[in-house]
Amino acid sequence: MSEKQLIHVTIEDYSFTHCVLQSQMEKDGSINAIKNFVKTKLGLKRQPFILFFGPKKAKRYQELTKNNLNSLWEVANKEPVVLQVRRKVDLSKVRELRKMMTTGDVDLPVSVLKVDNVIPDETRKRLQTVARDFLEEIAKDPKAAAFRIPARSSENVGYDDNSKMVLLGSHVVDRQFRHLSSVKSVVQLTGIMRYVNEILETEKHATKRHLFYRDVNLFENQRVSDGLIEDLGALLRVSRNSMNVIASAKGKVIGRMSFTEGGDKIDCTQGLGGHAITPMLDQVENLESDAEFVLVIEKDAVFQDLAEDKFFNYLPCVLITASGQPDMATRMFIKRVHEELEIPILGFLDADPYGLDILRVYSIGSKALSFESVELAVPDIRWLGLLPSDIEEYQIPKAVLIKMTENDMKRADDLLNEDFVKSRPEWEKQIRIMMDTGKKAEIQALAGKNWRFMTGTYLPSKIDAADWV
Repeated sequence: MSEKQLIHVTIEDYSFTHCVLQSQMEKDGSINAIKNFVKTKLGLKRQPFILFFGPKKAKRYQELTKNNLNSLWEVANKEPVVLQVRRKVDLSKVRELRKMMTTGDVDLPVSVLKVDNVIPDETRKRLQTVARDFLEEIAKDPKAAAFRIPARSSENVGYDDNSKMVLLGSHVVDRQFRHLSSVKSVVQLTGIMRYVNEILETEKHATKRHLFYRDVNLFENQRVSDGLIEDLGALLRVSRNSMNVIASAKGKVIGRMSFTEGGDKIDCTQGLGGHAITPMLDQVENLESDAEFVLVIEKDAVFQDLAEDKFFNYLPCVLITASGQPDMATRMFIKRVHEELEIPILGFLDADPYGLDILRVYSIGSKALSFESVELAVPDIRWLGLLPSDIEEYQIPKAVLIKMTENDMKRADDLLNEDFVKSRPEWEKQIRIMMDTGKKAEIQALAGKNWRFMTGTYLPSKIDAADWV
């Protein structure tokens, strides 16, 4: 004992049996010696694992490698050491998914409307051209003068199997200057055009709420002004972002990523609660990341669990949530990360019809913003979990399962009739499992196994096995 210096360690088995052992380890041992010591103590035979270490009260651990072995002994000289044992995950399937990604220009049908993401000066030019053409039509033939706006009704929206997105068709609606049924909406539209031109001139951003309050008597309620903003974007063939019109954002990001925002450097590995995704995405530049994938999480509570656990230090990833139905800024941010960094996107949502509906919005876009699908949708997104088939596969306790309601069943049946589901047999299979069992589950149900099951077993196992659809 006098010839060997021993240190006190806590061996925390995070991924296998979830036990904690107090023990003594020989100081200055090699990496292999340390791993053999842990393997013996926990009875791990053929299960591959990796080690993280840090002081006993640390909130953040670093992976143990040959390069930082001396750091382990430096910590041990000051206070007791924690060796955290994690399942080793093979990321080769994620890297294969990365190679299969289709990014860049999308081959769209000729008959659909596509908007552009352009700089404010270009938007102003288009706006002024439309206004000038309209005035010339009035001078020439007032009865025929009209704004020809792409129809955003459901009849003009459809799913395109080639691009795997919901797109807006080419049908237009005339809002005539001299027609009683449309003269009011023409006046309202010209009001929106004037206010949008003002914010573009001043190089400022305005919320949809702000635009409504420019003339509440003209617009009467915000639903009207919101609809006019979408009409104007479709008319000019530009994204809402190109008009410097923003909506309240609720998305957050944390993990292996950095970027500049308004000139300030943002390191997303810092902090606990995540960095708020700005709706002013034209101010976000220089995206950098060494992440292998992005995990898009439905629930903020689960996002916080993974953020607190520093899950991105264990598996190199970026965590993003929109806390339910995704807002436009979060969708556009995910699209940019996917396109610019060429990182696969994995979805982590509830095993119920509404979780799948959220995934649908991320994947193929929404009918309401079908004309912006190219700028917002990520058809390559994969459904990692919680899959309805996982409930039996991972033996989720019955006590945390929820009975499908009549509305749930109807929504699931409606999804089966959607073209995008029919083109995805694995999605259809999962919906049928949900309906056959009559059970649904939220992702928090994974805690029904134990508090660390989600981060220690479920997610690592799913990613290791490439068990996504």
